[in-house]
Amino acid sequence: MLAEATKWASREVTPDQLKMLLARGERVLLGARDGEKITGWAAVQVQQLPNIRCLYIFALQGRGICSAEGVGLLREYAQANGCTTIRGAVRASMARLLTKLGGKPLYQTFEIEVFQ
Repeated sequence: MLAEATKWASREVTPDQLKMLLARGERVLLGARDGEKITGWAAVQVQQLPNIRCLYIFALQGRGICSAEGVGLLREYAQANGCTTIRGAVRASMARLLTKLGGKPLYQTFEIEVFQ
């Protein structure tokens, strides 16, 4: 599942690198379940910014986490960790889905290649 989620990471992280970040405690892996079956997960980190504390989603995978119930679980985790918001960089299709689940666009991320 890590490979599936990191394929959208735009060269930022490989599955092995994400495993390392999780092992070192730099990211936390949250999972959604349907009984014993894992239906989705999110690799997250609590970030303290000057004016807010946010739960930042670095990788997201599966229908179980990309649902009203999954967003509810993320909200519970964020609240338990003192966060007032949940953020993440997403592609357009995920932005549409998260908008339906109560999210709103905040920034637009772009990239300029240094070496052309």
